[in-house]
Amino acid sequence: MPIGVFINAAAVLTGGIAGALVGNRIPKRISAALTGVFGLSAVTMGIFLIVQLNALTAVVMALIVGTLAGECLNIEAALSKGLTRLASRLPGGNLTEEKLDNLISMIILFCFSGTGLFGAINSGISGDHSILIAKSVMDFFTAIIFGAVTGYLVGAIAIPQGILGCLLFFLGNLLFPLLADYMISDFKAVGGIITLAVGLKISGIRHYQVLNMVPALILVFFLSELWNRMPF
Repeated sequence: MPIGVFINAAAVLTGGIAGALVGNRIPKRISAALTGVFGLSAVTMGIFLIVQLNALTAVVMALIVGTLAGECLNIEAALSKGLTRLASRLPGGNLTEEKLDNLISMIILFCFSGTGLFGAINSGISGDHSILIAKSVMDFFTAIIFGAVTGYLVGAIAIPQGILGCLLFFLGNLLFPLLADYMISDFKAVGGIITLAVGLKISGIRHYQVLNMVPALILVFFLSELWNRMPF
């Protein structure tokens, strides 16, 4: 059973709903302070994953080509339009640009971080749910704060997060035997860089179109294997 995936999705769902219910009752100075901490936590998590890379060239190439693909497909703009349409059908559903940025950052952090994706695959293979459970703690409090600012849509992120996590969990037995250790290391590094970009975005340091970087998570497996076969 994908226990870790369920715990992680439940943390986002309950945290997002709790935050939306609390709303403006959270003092702004506390919200601002915790948002900064969440940004730093994402940066720290990203750095932890980045240092595990095996082939720097493969990781950089995956990021460049993956981001180019994401920009050509304009993934983030398409998602923004979809979120705006969805929000318009919910109570109090007008999304400001700030709320839209927050939602996209949360989708990346909850659904597409290297920790979440690898954690789901790892729990499917080994039955070790510790990675996802540790991630759930941060996700719960992050969802409360951003739910208070952005509304119930933060909790709704638990749906695609749970679907993606379960898919990776059940495909784990098929994927893992095909992946060498160096491929997993490079995959985690790309996920770490994307998570780092999310942390910088949350902290207000630099605005990245982070969702347009997600195709790099797929490309890195092929480029890592290609680079490992190079005769130098």
